[in-house]
Amino acid sequence: MKRELFPFLLMLVMIMPTGYYLAGKQVYDAVAATNTDCWGNFDQNTPEHFSPLRHEVPLVNATNTENITADIMENISQYWWPGHQSAFIEVPNEDLTLSAWYYVSNSSAPWVIFVHGIRGCKAGGSILLPAGMLINSGFNVMTFDLRDHGQSSIEDDRVSAGQKEWRDVVAVHDWLIENEGAEVGRIGLFGTSMGAGTAAITFSLEERIQSVWLDSGFSDMGLIIEEELAYQGLPTFLSGAGVFAGKIATGEDLVQYSPLTAASDIGLRHMYVVHGNQDPRVKVHHGERMCELAKINAIEGNVECWITDSVIRYDVGEGMEADQHVSLMLSDTDEYESRLISFFNSSLY
Repeated sequence: MKRELFPFLLMLVMIMPTGYYLAGKQVYDAVAATNTDCWGNFDQNTPEHFSPLRHEVPLVNATNTENITADIMENISQYWWPGHQSAFIEVPNEDLTLSAWYYVSNSSAPWVIFVHGIRGCKAGGSILLPAGMLINSGFNVMTFDLRDHGQSSIEDDRVSAGQKEWRDVVAVHDWLIENEGAEVGRIGLFGTSMGAGTAAITFSLEERIQSVWLDSGFSDMGLIIEEELAYQGLPTFLSGAGVFAGKIATGEDLVQYSPLTAASDIGLRHMYVVHGNQDPRVKVHHGERMCELAKINAIEGNVECWITDSVIRYDVGEGMEADQHVSLMLSDTDEYESRLISFFNSSLY
């Protein structure tokens, strides 16, 4: 289907400027579309009982796995939350409501807000699993659906890669302060993939947030648009047209805020960058660049990075397949948990 689009897109580009916009609109719609049902996660996952899904099948049902931490699927129940509360959080000055799950371990403990990736949700295993790790260590946690995702308000069925979503994160941050007694400076962010990019943008724009954990996040907006086009089999030379169409169609500038600004503005705050070398979705150079720049700009060296090999293989009924994106929490679970807890202990207490 995508190959069949190529001649059409090329023809549109040649009919300038209307063709440029229409070709860009095709690209923008393909790259920015959401999936509000979250690939089956809501049907199968709750905070009290979850497993990471592949092809909408829980990995606990895989007939074979390789490079996944020994027994993690057999013992995943150790990370199930002991309970949870639900909340609906209004985004100030916008007609939007965010659906959230949270758990209070101790009213005086720090909070960590979890930000999911594109077409993900609060029910995803890559969010619930590390949240469970922190609960076991006494932290309070909050997961939520970004706008146009999951059970939150649908604005336009499009994502803006953090350009608007950062306001959702700030709304959740302020709700915790106003409703749960969270303390300013004792609230951290955790993000995966697009959620890591969103968390980084939020971190750069909101100085009250003390620490941020970035797992497999993008750092350069223009480059990630090109790479996402390549990943989806679309011509990369149309990335500029996609940005242009986004401005016309939604009024949003997809490159207004850069996640890399978080590294430039880190100051005395804390950052942890995690990335797998083999990641095909968000290439490792994004993590490397974020790490390098943050280390240069951190005043007291509060930057840690874990960039290493990570590949998991599994069979959920379609033969052995590989996954290298946001995979370190499964390929190196024990070390991931240790690093995660150590980071937020040192940055929030």
